[in-house]
Amino acid sequence: MSTRWTELEAAQWLRQPGPADNKYGLGVLGVRTGSAQYPGAAVLTVSAGWRTGVGLLRYVPPAGDAEPPFGLPSPASAVLAARPETVFGAADSRACDAWLIGSGTDPAARSAAETAILSELLSGPQPVVVDAGALGVVADRALSAPNAAAPRTPTILTPHAGEFARLWQQLGMGTPPTALKEPFDTVQRSAAATELATALGATVLLKGTVSICATPGGIALHTGPATPRLATAGSGDVLAGILGALVTLNAERVQAQPELLGALGSTAALLHDLAAHHAAGSAPVAREARARAAVTRRLGAPILALDIAAALPTAIADLLTRATA
Repeated sequence: MSTRWTELEAAQWLRQPGPADNKYGLGVLGVRTGSAQYPGAAVLTVSAGWRTGVGLLRYVPPAGDAEPPFGLPSPASAVLAARPETVFGAADSRACDAWLIGSGTDPAARSAAETAILSELLSGPQPVVVDAGALGVVADRALSAPNAAAPRTPTILTPHAGEFARLWQQLGMGTPPTALKEPFDTVQRSAAATELATALGATVLLKGTVSICATPGGIALHTGPATPRLATAGSGDVLAGILGALVTLNAERVQAQPELLGALGSTAALLHDLAAHHAAGSAPVAREARARAAVTRRLGAPILALDIAAALPTAIADLLTRATA
């Protein structure tokens, strides 16, 4: 059984800068996303990370990546053109506070060097948000050390239903739950997400019309129903960037209490939905009052993923206003 995550609860995780803060105090997010095949994913994750409020964002392109086809720019070039505030290359004297990995990458095209680097990040002290092409690396590690006694890196995975099913099968857990095809079934989907989180030793954010965030310790939260306007290419990359930023802004607390990733995953899903509403020009309604029949009440205009990222500052201000009203 899961608990609905509210706007008031989500607003408490939107850390605001104070007079004593500097860019490092607000946190440094390290991003290893995008590839020669999907350079746009790097732009989307980085844009969302910046727009959610990190103090500094460091982009590191994948090791051993192929040459971009069709005359496309490299992921790093695309990021520089879109977000010149970004710092590039591996960290030197100042480590990143959290990492985002995997968005816009294909495991079949990933180099052995990049896989080794991802595995190293998943063994380090900094929290890691794992998306798309890097999801299987976490499952491989769980299979190779199922009873590891050492402390685990605070980790949250962001699979959609299809990726969730593949993880389930990769871990040898049998036939994927039929509830994955029932977007409004919070009971069975929460049970499945909790079971997968326990098997992985990591928090799982199961994305969907109703998103479920489950921790290895048994916490299960849900948000939504979300606007169907989120069904657009690259939307998941934006969500990953939002979550990476939220984890960075709260990295010290997450390192001390990895179960807090459940709250941060649900906050990211709620903020993602609210930003989509603002981008579409649809009147946001209170998540707590929205019934299933009201989901399509007012969709607003079609939107693109980068529109969602651009709307994040407005959505954050809106959420903070609602929480204090």
